[in-house]
Amino acid sequence: MTTVSADSSLERLFGLFESHNPNLLALLRAETDQEFIAATEGALERAIKTIENGSKEYSKLGERGLSLLLADFLNHSGYRATAETNNNGHVDVIVEHSFSGRWRYLGECKLHKGYQYHVDGCKQLLCYCTGREPRAFCMDFIDTIEAFKKMEKLRADMDRKLPLKQMAVGVSHTILGGFVTRHDHASGAVVEILHLGCSVPQP
Repeated sequence: MTTVSADSSLERLFGLFESHNPNLLALLRAETDQEFIAATEGALERAIKTIENGSKEYSKLGERGLSLLLADFLNHSGYRATAETNNNGHVDVIVEHSFSGRWRYLGECKLHKGYQYHVDGCKQLLCYCTGREPRAFCMDFIDTIEAFKKMEKLRADMDRKLPLKQMAVGVSHTILGGFVTRHDHASGAVVEILHLGCSVPQP
C-alpha cells in the first residue's frame, strides 16, 4: 500500500484550488484587510463575467434577483455571501471570510438609472458601513448597450460633483470599467467605494 504524505496531499489540493478557483486560495491565504479585499474583488470579477455570459437569461431577473444571483455565485466560489442582510439597514450583499469573522465586504446593487440613482445607492452603502470596513462596492446592472461608456460618464460626473464627501477624483481599478472613490465617513474613518458595472442588456 502506497503512503501519501500529508504535505503532498495538501500541495495537490492547493494546486487544484489554484487552477479551478484561484480566488478561494487567495482568500484562504489572506492575512490582512488588503489581501481579503483583493481576493474578494477577484471573485466579484469572476461573478460579473459569469453573469454577463448568461445575460440573455439573467437580464430578466430585475434588481433584487440579480443581487441574489451575485451572492449565489460568490457562495459557489467558496465565500460566505448573503443578500438582504440587516446591517444598519438591509444591505444587498455582504461578503465574509468563510473561516474568519474578521473581515466583511458590503455591497449595494442597482439597476443603472444614471448618476443620481447610483449616488443614492452609494449613500445607502455608506450608512450601512460602520467605518471599520475599509472598502465597499456599488454595482450597477446595466440593461442597455454601451455599459463601459455609461461607467465612464458616471465616473466623470462623480469627479466633477464630488458627492457624499468624496475626497478626490476616482482612481481606475483593475476590473474593466471599475473605479474607486474615497469618502469621509460619519465615523471619522475614510471608506473607499469600488464602483462596478455589469452588462446585462435586454435581448
